[in-house]
Amino acid sequence: MTAAGLGDRWLAGESIDGVAYAQGARVALPDGRVGRVLLLAGAPPDPPYLVELPDAPRPLRLRQSQLAEVR
Repeated sequence: MTAAGLGDRWLAGESIDGVAYAQGARVALPDGRVGRVLLLAGAPPDPPYLVELPDAPRPLRLRQSQLAEVR
């Protein structure tokens, strides 16, 4: 499967093995900052996401292993 196909499935809300966060999920960084997932930017294992942080001028590209779910 191509990364583009994976991204389309993810945007449609499909559950994908190895992908923990959905679009809009609130996530925490190790330094305690909290942001929202904008896009899945790659494939598992340890997929990267674009994450929007309130204090960052542009989204950050972070790997799944760098994030924790905020409930």
